[in-house]
Formats: sequence, structure tokens, C-alpha cells
Amino acid sequence: MELLVQILLLFIIVASVLRLSFERGWIIPTLFAVVAAVFVYLTYPYAIEQTKTGLAAYIADRSLREYAAIFISLDVALIVAYSFSRLSHPHGRRGRVIAFLLRLYPGVLIFPVLFYLQSTLIFALPGMDFGVVSLLLAAGTVVLLLGLTFLLRFLLPEEEQRLEVLFLVELFVFILGIIASVDETIRMAPTESPIQWSGLVLTLGIGLLCFAVGYFAPRIRRSLKHK
Repeated sequence: MELLVQILLLFIIVASVLRLSFERGWIIPTLFAVVAAVFVYLTYPYAIEQTKTGLAAYIADRSLREYAAIFISLDVALIVAYSFSRLSHPHGRRGRVIAFLLRLYPGVLIFPVLFYLQSTLIFALPGMDFGVVSLLLAAGTVVLLLGLTFLLRFLLPEEEQRLEVLFLVELFVFILGIIASVDETIRMAPTESPIQWSGLVLTLGIGLLCFAVGYFAPRIRRSLKHK
């Protein structure tokens, strides 16, 4: 489960950088990176109070993972809505207001990721001063977020390409968040194995959703181009 959570954290970092890449110029990405760095430094007194067993217990707690999955789902929904708002270019007043509000939301999942990274880094460097470790991570956060943001702009100069990648990454974040909330306890198999209809329906629903998105998204994009 810990490996799955770490993969989820990696996808969250990539999604956050992709979201920043849509902001023109360097002011907003820099402000966000500075806010993230300040968060890292201000939370290090709480990070040093954590223990390896404590973090492992948080990850193993199914109820916490379920709450995290709900929070992740809400964040993914807002970012996906932001992606569609950039594709549709709403003309009505209500649509423009919603698109503006969605643009103000940069995504907040990066902050618990940074807290986890800070706690892990403190465990990995036991001989260093905690404040120095926090400052190094804060500086690295600024460099990493800004560097990856401009790198993605260089590698994927077209906005539509980045939107497609962002949508796929957010889809992976959603799926991994749901998987991480599942109880991993191994139980004795019953003599009779009834069909788990709820799980089957959920799996089919996710599959149909992915098929619908893959089928209709290119057509919607082409129709919007011709308008």
C-alpha cells in the first residue's frame, strides 16, 4: 500500500506542474511555488513530530484513506472542469464567471505531498538540523515547480496537448486514489463465491466513462475548433 501511495504522490506532483503550465508568464507559477515553499518551512515543526510508524499507521488506516479519496475526487473534478473550460471558451456571463473561478483554483493536493516528503526527508537525514532540511526542501520546491513548469511548456508548446496530458494524469490520480482506499486485508475465500455486483457495476461504469471520454473528447474538440 505504501508503494501505491508513493506512486499516487508522484502523479499529483506531475498534475500540479501541468496545471501551472497553463498560466501565462512566470508571475503566477512563481507565486504558487513561493507559497508552497513557505508552507514547507512553516510546517516543519509539525513534520518533526511525526514518526515512521506514525506515517505508516496513517497510510494503513482505511478510514483516512477513504476521506483522502473523497478529497482527491473533488480536486480532480475541479481540475477536469478547468480543463474543459479552457477547451470550450464559454461566452455567457455565467460560463465566464465559472471559468474564472476555476482558474483561481490551482489544486491543493501538492501541499500534503510536500508535508509527506518533508517528514520522509527528515527521517532520511537524522544528523542534519531540521530547519536546514526544511529550507533545502523549500528551495528545492521552488526550483522543481518552476523548472518542470517551463520544461513542460518547452516540450509541449501546444496548449491542447498539455490539456490532454493533464486530463490523463488526473484520471490516473482519481483511479489510484480510489484503489488506495480499498481494504488490502487478505481474508479466507468463502466456499461459495457470490458475484460482487456493486464492484462489477463500478468497474463497468469506470470502463464506460473512460471509453466515452476517449471517444467524444476528440470530436468535441474538433467541433469547437470549427466554431
